[in-house]
Amino acid sequence: MAAARQVGTHGVDDTAAGTKRRRVQSGRAVPVKAPATAKKAAGATKATAARPARAGATKAAAAPRKTAAPKKAQAKPKEPKAPKAPKEPKAPKAPKEPSALGPAPFLKARAVQVHALAARADKSGAAFVFGNGDCGQLGLGEDMIERKKPFPVPGIAGEAIVDVVCGGLHTMALAADGRLYSWGCNDQKALGRGGDEFEAAAVEGLDGVRIARVACSDSATFALAEDGHVYAWGTFRSAEGIMGFSASVLVQDRPIVINAFREPIVDLCAGVDHALALSASGKVYAWGYGQQGQLGRLVMERRRLHGLTPERLRLHDVQHIGCGSYHSFAVTRDGAVHAWGLNNFRQLGLANSEGGADEIVHEPAVVTALEGTAVVKISGGEHHSIALAADGRLFAFGRSDSHQTGLPFATLATDAEPNTDASAHKKAISAPTPIGDLPQIADFACGSNHNIALAADGRAYTWGYGEMLQLGNGEEEDVELPMLLQGQKLDGKTVLKVAAGGQHSVVLAA
Repeated sequence: MAAARQVGTHGVDDTAAGTKRRRVQSGRAVPVKAPATAKKAAGATKATAARPARAGATKAAAAPRKTAAPKKAQAKPKEPKAPKAPKEPKAPKAPKEPSALGPAPFLKARAVQVHALAARADKSGAAFVFGNGDCGQLGLGEDMIERKKPFPVPGIAGEAIVDVVCGGLHTMALAADGRLYSWGCNDQKALGRGGDEFEAAAVEGLDGVRIARVACSDSATFALAEDGHVYAWGTFRSAEGIMGFSASVLVQDRPIVINAFREPIVDLCAGVDHALALSASGKVYAWGYGQQGQLGRLVMERRRLHGLTPERLRLHDVQHIGCGSYHSFAVTRDGAVHAWGLNNFRQLGLANSEGGADEIVHEPAVVTALEGTAVVKISGGEHHSIALAADGRLFAFGRSDSHQTGLPFATLATDAEPNTDASAHKKAISAPTPIGDLPQIADFACGSNHNIALAADGRAYTWGYGEMLQLGNGEEEDVELPMLLQGQKLDGKTVLKVAAGGQHSVVLAA
């Protein structure tokens, strides 16, 4: 920006004379006023002596003034213009691109009709809930806000439910026909509907859309349709409060399609306030709140709204994705596990040479400790992580002062301190460690500070923080090692799916 001119000072070119001088130098004639004394003298002698004319003026007076030559007569009159040809009718306009309310066509088609990850589960059963439900997340009505043991959800008792998913304080159930049901906290519209929060009801605005997979954050829900489009509703939150659903929408109260992907999406996952999407060609997209590095890119605080737009990470050939509360994972086809995000309790499983000593890892880093493990699923809670190997083994790492890892405290004594200044009792497991006392595992779910594992034989096991009854053992206590989930309502049934939230849990059984 040019410096301001000082008041009361002028350079040569700032005066009127200077201005005239510049104009003369530029070729423009500028009349120069005579001094006042000269004007008086000229007036006194005007009658007796005429002021000499300028050379140019004398020359002009001596020469006779030229007159304009008469215009030549036109040889022939102009021919009349030919009449214009009638305009051809305009071609009809091409249809506009679908608005944000409808799905836009993909630039890349899906390689196969239904990707294996995007296929909806085909075994149906009934949803059973337990834990704390003071925000309606149990779906048992306002008069039943906690359950010590698994209890069926009455609002969807007649539906063929094939999947269940938990957010922090809300729950989603997917039916065999692709319809979606929700219940729980709806302060930021995470249910995608109006009505009673304490009872299950169908999500609104998804007529004709068949959902295949669901993911939940604390205040938003993400649903993957069979055709590969992603629908979402709710909002993201930051440390200061509501951040927004998108750059132009603060809170989205009904499902809306996200037209930000060039190709079909085959899998979704979500943390507390961020989400990941996996495309059919193995690319990963991330969006949401990213101040803990969970988006895999650096987002400046003053530009944090930029994080609300899905952007692709520099990862290729990804097979699986996973989210913790504030951290993320991706597993590539060659078996490499990549981790990034918050690492204050070593929940990324990285060695010191890989960035394991850093409290935040902003870009994906390879977890060498899991090389050769053949990880088929990896996920996390608030400050801990669990990985499932193809052979059915579970590995845990991260915070474990409430037994989140399912490892005995004896394991902690020889391990490293967390990357935090917190009190010494908050111990952490820095490297992925196998969890003992478990049969072959087929699936698992991480809550904020507790876990549920589904064994290949259809039984479920719980461990970790249990003061909200979310372990289903009837006790308000933490559980150090994995414990078999039992209950009268589950007797004789096979568990098909497991889900865990902040203070509650859900299993699907038949």
